[in-house]
Amino acid sequence: MNELLDAAPQAAPVCGRIAAMVDGDMFDRAPRALKDGEVLELGRRRVRWLDAPHLPHGWECGYLFEGSTATLLCGDLFTQPGADHPALTRDDILEPSEAMRRAMDYFAHGPDAPRLLEKLAATSPRVLACMHGRAYEGDGAALLRGLTRALDAAT
Repeated sequence: MNELLDAAPQAAPVCGRIAAMVDGDMFDRAPRALKDGEVLELGRRRVRWLDAPHLPHGWECGYLFEGSTATLLCGDLFTQPGADHPALTRDDILEPSEAMRRAMDYFAHGPDAPRLLEKLAATSPRVLACMHGRAYEGDGAALLRGLTRALDAAT
């Protein structure tokens, strides 16, 4: 991250308040800490930070939602294996991500997971931008609710 910051001297790292508190000293400059629901203007785009502690794992978890494209940057929620896939799909990503989760369960299974997933679903995302695997285009709210059901069935 610091190499990227060196290349962009006017930039600042962005994260939630918890991440700023526990990891903020790892950057050469202080991060911009967003509170739950805070909107950050990015020129033509605006992103809203959504706190989601322990979903799927770390205390500092949270997600960015970009409203004009209805894109939820959903981190590890739908991790899928493989590299030979199109970048964007309308195909199911829940089952491949569930197979991965079952093989190496990296979810915290916190009691707030259903509420937090519903909070994310309430944004009505049309694109789920996954950190690992294909991005999904379609009814993102339905997929997030499907994840809630899958996690419930796993416990």
